[in-house]
Amino acid sequence: MTPRHETILWRSLSEKGLVAGDEPAQTEGNAPWYVRTMLGIAGWVGALFMLGAVFSGIAMLFDSAVAAGVLGLIACILAVIIYRSLRNNDFMAQFGFAISLAGQGLLVFSTIQGLQLFKNEDAFSQKINLLAMILVGLQSILFLMIPNYLHRIWSGVIGIAALTFLLSELGLYPFTLFLLLAAAATIWLQEFTWAKHGSKVQALGYSFVFVCFAHLITQNKTLGFNRFWGELFGVSPLGGALGITLSSLALGIVLLAVVLVLIKRAKLSVISGKGIAVILLAILIAVIGIKAPGITIGLVFVLLGHAHGNKVLTGIGLVTLIAFLSQFYYQLDLTLLQKSLVLFFSGAALIIVRQLMHYFWPKVESKNA
Repeated sequence: MTPRHETILWRSLSEKGLVAGDEPAQTEGNAPWYVRTMLGIAGWVGALFMLGAVFSGIAMLFDSAVAAGVLGLIACILAVIIYRSLRNNDFMAQFGFAISLAGQGLLVFSTIQGLQLFKNEDAFSQKINLLAMILVGLQSILFLMIPNYLHRIWSGVIGIAALTFLLSELGLYPFTLFLLLAAAATIWLQEFTWAKHGSKVQALGYSFVFVCFAHLITQNKTLGFNRFWGELFGVSPLGGALGITLSSLALGIVLLAVVLVLIKRAKLSVISGKGIAVILLAILIAVIGIKAPGITIGLVFVLLGHAHGNKVLTGIGLVTLIAFLSQFYYQLDLTLLQKSLVLFFSGAALIIVRQLMHYFWPKVESKNA
């Protein structure tokens, strides 16, 4: 019988003197992925059937926003109890997730009904702001109370998205992308400093990254400021066109700050040849990012992911670069010939930079490789 991956890893670490003692006992979390997947699916199916039966029966007796709100609150409390009492059970984890989503949906529905959001359009902006504030408060509580990684990411994404909406309503729309990237960079750079709260820090960091990515992709001519915030809500952007330019410059400052922190961690002198080259390259990318902010954002994600050995974050950064460049390419007001020339010279420039880096800083083979 082939030893488990964990057993082989433990033996390897023991031989190198990095661990001592017996191998930790296998827990439920070590079950094969297909078993955990089926348990998760079973949890969702069981929760949906149970919630459907309960809510349909109660809806026949009570048809009011207050009743929906009370049921939603009970469902959220029940989800908290499930998660805090049964932490290592895949079935109950997914069961609790489904109950939590149902409770959140009922609370949102209750708020919409109580405010008569779509029936009465008077003070529509104030009402939707109130709904966003309720979402921020609700998701903050669930983020802290429910000790589940995926649920924390869900709560973080919804809460941060609602907070971003509120900031945009205040006219800070041009700067929300900068604020999201700065928050994400700060959290990931402090990941090891706040290691005691590792799960919460990572979940919050991913939440900021996901919202930042979504904000970037939807910030275009179709879903951008003029079509949404300007026409629907009548919000005037802080600083106007200048504010958007300043925000792009601020993204470059975040990139430069991340580079400086990573240089310090690598114990590399800022005034050395490598240090100066890295800083100049970061400044160049920051200047390019004034017209193409997705390049700056994607590179920040890649740098943070690579520095922390986080393949998921690095992958998100690469996806951000590819998605933004694809979108940016098709939105260029150029002919196909001009776009082809842009791609050609961009590729040539990257090849030249790569060759220069190999020439000035050749790769040194590691003795332990």
